[in-house]
Amino acid sequence: MIKKRFHYIDGILRLICCCLFLFACSTEKSEAPGEEQEQTSNNGNQELASLDIDYRLFQKVVGWLDNETLLVHIGDSETQQLVTFDIFTGNINQIYSVDSFILTVELNQAKNKILLQEIKNEQTSFKIVTSEGNLIQSTEFEFASYVNFHWNPLSNNTVFVSHYSFDPESETETINVYNWDIENDSFSRKKIPSLSPKWYTENIYLYVDEMNDGGLYIGDIRKDKQDMMINQDISNFYINQDTFIGLVESDITENEVLLFHEYPFLLGDKVISIPKVTMNDKPIKLNFTQSARNGKIYGVIPNQSFVVEEELGSYHLSRLNFQKEARHDILELPENAPIALSPDEEHLLYGWRLENIVDLSDPELIELLEILN
Repeated sequence: MIKKRFHYIDGILRLICCCLFLFACSTEKSEAPGEEQEQTSNNGNQELASLDIDYRLFQKVVGWLDNETLLVHIGDSETQQLVTFDIFTGNINQIYSVDSFILTVELNQAKNKILLQEIKNEQTSFKIVTSEGNLIQSTEFEFASYVNFHWNPLSNNTVFVSHYSFDPESETETINVYNWDIENDSFSRKKIPSLSPKWYTENIYLYVDEMNDGGLYIGDIRKDKQDMMINQDISNFYINQDTFIGLVESDITENEVLLFHEYPFLLGDKVISIPKVTMNDKPIKLNFTQSARNGKIYGVIPNQSFVVEEELGSYHLSRLNFQKEARHDILELPENAPIALSPDEEHLLYGWRLENIVDLSDPELIELLEILN
């Protein structure tokens, strides 16, 4: 029998109910049960514009600022820039420029602030700028290499900062996680054995223990207590506001994994089975995207079960309908790369640098910029 579901206790239930109340205050966009609602594009069949920059300067697309505007990171060894790009008009506007390397960029939930990790002369600075490019904060950090950010979706003043750390004397690698209190400009170390902890609410976070038992844990930043395991079988997860998708190996079919959908988190119970892809005998993490609360969910889904060490395999973009426990295949994709859905759910970015775009009303993988020969 499939191992599933969480073991509830009164404390956790009360905690989650409080969390759900916070989300209930936001505007909900939902499908009628059992129905596929396809939006009519506000832009009709308007042609998508090319990103007219030298490919050698292109670093990555950071994400969507609004339905038509992308935030793009460009630069060379001397100057790094953030620019906005209109996908219909092709207009490019520089909003930020610096003579240091920009390593990590993340937008906040409201799309009006940008968090940057910059390095110059082996010194790391975290900077926060507005979407217009105005610098509002700069903070030095001790680690001079790539870090992961996860900006709290309900608090602009709280960010998880995480990175690997190698001790040459003991030849061991550890994970360092900090809670950055932006308002007080302070960092507090957290004993979280995961490189990618995720905020669920202003104070509650989730992670999969990557160093020990591999279980799914929940914690509260306000309490100096041991984090609680809530599921020992979920090996990876995706969360957006209070939509949760957990990846669990099937103990019935060897070549399948199960996507458990929770909406609201811990209260739903819908499942979609998909082919299993493994690396080092463990299911790989798949890419999902959702832009509206209880909105459409898309995923990069393998076409068949395979082992990454033995073959490359193939994938497709799929719309996941958890109400019907079904999926609708949309477009063939070459790799299991990140995806990002536009706020109006009409376009989708795809690629390791989000360098491709798909018009979901007429699906086709389109390069945003040409590769110069």
